Amino acid sequence: MAMQLIVSQTQLVDGYRSSLQQLLGHLLWTSQLQRCFAVISDDVHADIYERSFYESTQRWSVPYFMLRINASEDWSNPSQQAQLLLQAIKSSGCDMHVLTLLNGWQVKQFIKYVYDNRALNMQQRFILLHDERLFSVDMLHVWSVFVNAIFLQRQQLNSIKLIVLVAGMSLMIALVEHAPMVLLNKTTNKYEGVEIEIVAALAQTLNFQAVYYTLNESAAANWEQLPQSNDSSLPAGLIGELAQHHARFAIGDLHLFSSYGPHVELSLPHSVECLTFLTPESSADNSWQTFILPFSAGMWFGVLLSLFVVGSIFYVISFLNSLLTRHSQLRFFRCLRRRATAQLPQQRWQRLSFRLALSRRHKARAALLQHDLFDDYATCLLLTYSMLMYVSLPRMPRNWPLRVLTGWYWIYCILLVATYRASFTAILANPAARVTIDSLQELLRTRIPPVTGTVDNKQFFLDASDELAQKVGAQMEVVQQFNDLPERIAQGRCAYYDNEFYLRYLRAADVTQGYGSSALHIMRDCVVQMPVVLGLEKNSPLKRQVDGLLQQLRESGLIEKWLRDAIEMLPAEEQAPQEALMNLKKFWSSFVALGIGYLVSICALLLEHGHFRYIVMKHPMYDAYYPSLYYNFKRLYPDERIAK
Repeated sequence: MAMQLIVSQTQLVDGYRSSLQQLLGHLLWTSQLQRCFAVISDDVHADIYERSFYESTQRWSVPYFMLRINASEDWSNPSQQAQLLLQAIKSSGCDMHVLTLLNGWQVKQFIKYVYDNRALNMQQRFILLHDERLFSVDMLHVWSVFVNAIFLQRQQLNSIKLIVLVAGMSLMIALVEHAPMVLLNKTTNKYEGVEIEIVAALAQTLNFQAVYYTLNESAAANWEQLPQSNDSSLPAGLIGELAQHHARFAIGDLHLFSSYGPHVELSLPHSVECLTFLTPESSADNSWQTFILPFSAGMWFGVLLSLFVVGSIFYVISFLNSLLTRHSQLRFFRCLRRRATAQLPQQRWQRLSFRLALSRRHKARAALLQHDLFDDYATCLLLTYSMLMYVSLPRMPRNWPLRVLTGWYWIYCILLVATYRASFTAILANPAARVTIDSLQELLRTRIPPVTGTVDNKQFFLDASDELAQKVGAQMEVVQQFNDLPERIAQGRCAYYDNEFYLRYLRAADVTQGYGSSALHIMRDCVVQMPVVLGLEKNSPLKRQVDGLLQQLRESGLIEKWLRDAIEMLPAEEQAPQEALMNLKKFWSSFVALGIGYLVSICALLLEHGHFRYIVMKHPMYDAYYPSLYYNFKRLYPDERIAK
């Protein structure tokens, strides 16, 4: 009986081998192999692959690789020879991989090793023996990568059943809002942007339905970072969603960083972005100071000094002229003389004859004294100031020296006023100067701390060969909250690093809060031109199709068109107008100077009215019906006082 049982088991094995050999031969015959195929087998199935098998299954000569392994071999750490053979299979680009291994645990180790180390091209065709141990929970995602895998399941009477894995049609896509790639339209409550359009094109071409989901707020803050999650071997954020197999795609302005390679697959770049800083901006628009901006403080000091010097020169020349012409010099430099202490007796100024004589002698005495324009120092300052303000003199002075000096001073006033007018017109016509930061050197010089939203951006600066970039990276901080970021930038507390279009979005979105384009400036120098990619699962079977479609979309100009549509509402940096246009806002500043002039004039008028009311009107010689009597008395007796 034992002998018969052994013979029956041998017949069953031989029948199984014969059936498997015929099926494999048929599959290889109909596969139309182009390059090569690989066979990985154990001792049980090694007899299938004999020379006659290869000769009968090939329409033409196709190279093949044969790897025979022991049932006890550990594929979690394969031998060096096995690794070299797998590298040769992958580099040859074999079309078919046949695995006839009876040990399901060994097959599981082999598939995991191939998946983790990308030892083979998992998008090629695979033929494996069916085993329940291959479909445990930890292997479900792995088989979604082997989309061209066929399982051979042994049935009764040595028949073999073919099992083909079919992938689902709904793909989970993780996203984070980031202009211009992904934006939420609050009107339609739908996502828009360049990468949304790309995924829509992929879904239509590859026949799948995109199911979007966004990360929570804390994960969105680290949308591109690689902080450690609960599992220390897996990242977090968008990259973590792919690494943990929660999503098939990840979109949201992912950049081409090498640190993502061990965790995910990155597509071909579909766009290139300019990464730079959003910095604070200050303006030198001092419109309320428009009238004094043409002159520096030194020039204004010179103008005021010339006013007193020229007025004094007029007064001195008038005094010298009186000496040469032997006129009276009593009216000059009265402030330097000792004032008369004698008082006019009360009986004298109360006499009617004194008042009549005072009114009659005024004209004769004025003609005798030949009083000129610049004989009084206060009048000299007043007339000098009037010439400076382009106010004509009441008459020309009688003396020729004073006439010549007046002419030269008029020329000086004309040149000064012409200079002022030209400067004033230039200030009103030209735009106000803007104080901006446009290079890394200027950013370091201002000592404004740079910040970014990703650890990889900071690491990019630290790994740069440029010493200046390394200094920026050493000072750079990674921010977690973006709510008050525009306000912090406008206040000069930080400078944010991101792509140019997202910086436009921050600047345009914050205009309503009062920080807008007048306080925020995008640095003109691009720090780096960074490629933008889509994120896919590690060893994703869709990578080849995604890369091909992205290439077609880029060459057709659709991605560029979608980018223009996405940034249509994001204004670029405004350029200063080249033509000389009047700035009406600055023109209104002239009313400030006019108001100051009115205020000074009103104050002078009030002082003069007070002097007239409380000093002039209280004088004994003042007569409301004959006001000139008081002024005649002051001219004839400027130093005498009336006794009461």
